Amino acid sequence: MGLLIGKILGNRYQVMEKIGDGGTAFVFRGLDTLLNRNVTIKVLRPEYVSDQDFVRRFRREAQAAASLSHPNVVSIYDVGCEDEVHFIVMEFVKGQSLKRLIEEMGHLPIRLAVDYACQTAQALDHAHRHGIIHRDIKPHNILLSSDGRVKVTDFGIAQAATSSTLTYHNGTLLGSVHYFSPEQARGGQTGEQSDIYSLGVVLYEMLTGRVPYGGASPVSVAVKHLQEPFPDPRAINPDVPASIAHTVRKAVDKDPERRFRSAREMAEELAGWLSGRMPRSVGREQEKGDAKTVLPVMQKRSLNRRLLPLVLLFLVLAIAFVVLAVQLRAFFIVPEVQVPNVEGLSASRAVEVLTEAGLGSQIVDQLPDDNVPVGHVLRQTPAPGRMAKQNRQVDLILSTGPVLVEIEDVIGKTELEATLILQGQGFTVSPVQEYSDQPPGTVIRQDPGKGFMLARGRQVTLTVSKGGRPFKMRDLTGLTLADARSWLELFGLVERFVDERESEHPAGVVIGQQPAANEQVKAGDPVDLVVSKGLGQTPPVQRLIQIDTSLIPLGENIVLTISDSMGQRVENYVNTGEPIVTRGFGYGEVEVRWQDKVERKSFPE
Repeated sequence: MGLLIGKILGNRYQVMEKIGDGGTAFVFRGLDTLLNRNVTIKVLRPEYVSDQDFVRRFRREAQAAASLSHPNVVSIYDVGCEDEVHFIVMEFVKGQSLKRLIEEMGHLPIRLAVDYACQTAQALDHAHRHGIIHRDIKPHNILLSSDGRVKVTDFGIAQAATSSTLTYHNGTLLGSVHYFSPEQARGGQTGEQSDIYSLGVVLYEMLTGRVPYGGASPVSVAVKHLQEPFPDPRAINPDVPASIAHTVRKAVDKDPERRFRSAREMAEELAGWLSGRMPRSVGREQEKGDAKTVLPVMQKRSLNRRLLPLVLLFLVLAIAFVVLAVQLRAFFIVPEVQVPNVEGLSASRAVEVLTEAGLGSQIVDQLPDDNVPVGHVLRQTPAPGRMAKQNRQVDLILSTGPVLVEIEDVIGKTELEATLILQGQGFTVSPVQEYSDQPPGTVIRQDPGKGFMLARGRQVTLTVSKGGRPFKMRDLTGLTLADARSWLELFGLVERFVDERESEHPAGVVIGQQPAANEQVKAGDPVDLVVSKGLGQTPPVQRLIQIDTSLIPLGENIVLTISDSMGQRVENYVNTGEPIVTRGFGYGEVEVRWQDKVERKSFPE
C-alpha cells in the first residue's frame, strides 16, 4: 500500500499518508484537489479484491452510509475503483478515536462518558431510522473531533436492517468480539438491539477503562457474552451513579426484548441524566450521590406505627383492584385495527409501521423473488386492509432477492449457438463485433465470464469476431507465380484461378490480378491471377469439365483440385444439386473431394 502514497484516485483525490488500517481496508489521509480540503480515503486490502463478497461489502459501506446525513455520522463523499484499487472517500475528522482516549485516560469522567454515549446513540437512532444496522459499534469506530463532537464511522460490515445479518464469513467471526451482542455471538440475525448492546459495552468501557469480558480466544469471549452475567460497572468504579449503572444493565440485557426499545429511547435517558432529570427506567430507585428525601427526626418519631400496616394493606388492595380491572377489560374488550400494507417495505420499516398501527410482527419465512429486493417484505398475513385484533402478530415473508444462475462458457461457439444457450438460461444477450484472427461469427469474449453468478433477466455481452482486419492488396504484377503464391499464403489469402496468356513478359511472371492492387481485402478472400506464358507459344486446348453432384449431399462443401498443362489449382464449391462445370487446359486430372471421400476424373475422357 506504500505505492499508493502520492497517487491520485478518480482524477481528484491524492493519497497523502497512511493513518490506520482495519480488518478489510487501509485508511489514508488524502487531499481533494478540486475543493482543496483534507479527506479520508479507505482502500480495500489487496487480498480481498478477488473476493466478490468482500468487494460488495466494501461498496455497500459507501451505499449505506451515503444515505445518512447527521452531525454525529461521518459523511461519505465518493466511491470508486481504479486499477483494481477499490476506494471510498469520506469526511476527514481531525482528532482521535474514543479507543485512544480511553487508553490514555483509563476510565473517563462520568459526565463526559455519558455525553459521548448519548451522541453515539443519536447517530445510531438516525441510522436505524434509515434501515441501517451498524453491527460493529466499538470505541475504534467512534471518532472525537477537536470540538468534542462524536463521529461514528466504519460501516464496513453494516447493511440494511432487513437483510441477512449473519456474523460469520467463511468460518471467521466478523466485527470485534469484545463488543458482540449475544445474538451476534451465536451467529443469528441482528437488529437495532444489537447496536444498543454494543453501545452499552462501550459505555461500560468508558466508565471503567476496561472491556467486560476477557479470554484467551475470540470464541471464549463470545461464549461469555452468551452465558456469563454482565459485570456491574460500580464494582470497578464506585463513583458511577446507580442510574447510569442501571442504563448500562438495561442496554446489555441478554434478552433483546428487555433492552431499550430503540437507540432514541437510550439517547433520551442519557440526555435526561445530563440535564439532571431522573431516568424513567430507574423510576423511584434511590442512588448514591443523588438527592435524598430525608424526613426530620421528630417527624419520623411522631409517625403512628400502628396505622402504617393498615395504610399499606389498603394501598395493596387498591392497586390489586385497579390491576385486575384493567386486565379484565383488556381480556374481554380488545379493539380491532386495520392491517396496513407493508409488502415491499424493508423489514425494519414494516415492523415500525405495524407497531404504529398497534400490531406485532414475526418473520416466518424467506423466499427468492426477482422483483422484491433482499430483506424486503414479499407477503404478509393477514392481508392488507383486513381488520385484526390489536397486538395480533402479522406473519411476514421476506425476499432473498433474485435466483442467481451460473453463466455458461460460450467462448468459441457461433453467435447464434451462444445466444440460444444464454437465452435458455434466462439472460438477455448484447452482441458486439470486433476484428480478430478467429472465423467470422465466432464468440471470442463474454462479459460476465464463465462461472459468474447472475440474476435471470440480466444482460450478457458477447464479443463476436468479424474476421481479420482489412488491408490493402499488394500489386503482384512482375512477381513470379511462386513468389505471388508465397505472399498470398503469408497474408491468409486464397488462390482461386490462375490463367495463362501470351504476353511480352517472361513466362511465369504475373501480369494481372483480381482484386486489383490497393483494394481492401482480408484473410480468407479469394484472389485470381493471370500469368504470362511468353510469346509464340501455342496455348493448350481449353476443355469444359462437368462434375456430377447427384450422389453428394446438398449443402456439402466440395473441393476440386485441377492438375493440367497450366499447373495445379484448387476450386471450392457448395453443392446446390446442379452439376459443377469447370475448365481444364490440355491434359490432366480433376480430384473431387467432400467429407472423407475422394474421386478422380481424367480429361480428355
